[in-house]
Parts: sequence; structure tokens; C-alpha cells
Amino acid sequence: MLGNLLREALVVERLSKMVQNELINIATLFLGLAIGSTMTAESFLNWTTLAILGLGLLAFVIDTVAGLLFGKLMAVITHGKVNPLIGACGISAFPMAGRLSAKMALEEDPSNFILMHAMGSNTAGQLGSVIAGGILLALVTGIP
Repeated sequence: MLGNLLREALVVERLSKMVQNELINIATLFLGLAIGSTMTAESFLNWTTLAILGLGLLAFVIDTVAGLLFGKLMAVITHGKVNPLIGACGISAFPMAGRLSAKMALEEDPSNFILMHAMGSNTAGQLGSVIAGGILLALVTGIP
């Protein structure tokens, strides 16, 4: 985010490139070392962890397919005024899902600029995930 801010400021080009490249790599390295040094094989390499990863992957796939189907339904209802790719952006993989959908739309038709719509749908998916997570947490912990 800091790299993007400095890039858009158009004032500090060298700092912008450094933050976007070297600094993010250093921060990622230290974060990986800090988390990885506390991780033991017994706590990570077990069936429970694999089941959680599998369920997450399944949820991601179902969410994308359901979003595409709903986007297609909206395109049919609005007689083609809604691009079905917008539905794929409803997943909470912010901002990559929105960027990818916008890139695919531009490749199909260079005049099809849906980035803002894709990001709106992507943000709504992120907010929905946060709300669902909060409700699930409240149900599990028993908070009224």
C-alpha cells in the first residue's frame, strides 16, 4: 500500500520502487521467519490441517462458481447489461479477483472496462466474509 501511495504521488520515484520491491521482500522474509520459527512439524503436518486447507479450497471453488452463475443470472435478467464476470469478483480474494476479471474482460473486448464494477463487487464480497466470520465467531463462542 505504501508503495502504491508513493507511486501515485509522482514525487519520489526511487523510494516508490524501493518500497514496491526491496522493502516488501525484506518484510515478507522477516514475517516468514517470525512465523516459521514458531511452527513445528507436529503442529502443522497433520490431517486436521490438511482438512482445513481442503475445506478452504472447496469453499473458494464453490464461491467462484456460485458467483459466476449469479452473474450469469443477472446478465439474463438485465438483458446483457451486467457482465457475468462481475459475479466471480464476489469472492473475498481482494483485490486479485477484481483485477483478474477486469483483465479477462479487456482481453475479450478492449472497450470493456469493468475494473471499478469488479472492485465494488470484490469489496462487497470482502465485507460479506467479514460479517459471516463475525457471526460464526459469535455463534461458536456463545456471545449474544
